[in-house]
Amino acid sequence: MRWLIPLLLVLTSAANAGTWTLVGEGDCPGPEVNGSAGEQPDPEHCTPAFAGRTALCFTNNCNPGCQYIDVPTPQCRGGAELADVYTCVPKAPATGS
Repeated sequence: MRWLIPLLLVLTSAANAGTWTLVGEGDCPGPEVNGSAGEQPDPEHCTPAFAGRTALCFTNNCNPGCQYIDVPTPQCRGGAELADVYTCVPKAPATGS
């Protein structure tokens, strides 16, 4: 039974995940709040609290990965690296019948 609560948290988190939308290439200096491996952002990091914030995915290196930056995507400017820039579009709330 100890596994049930962590499993429910994972399922709830996945159910609330939004969508990462590619907006271009560039960089975005700012506070990094998380990271993940792979060439695309992890949907679980796109939460309502992170709506409009930024993921930078570095795909042109040996260990592709994404950084989640606490900066509104339209405000991303500068930086020395080249990454795919994504913005978090949260899942729309369910509507009642």
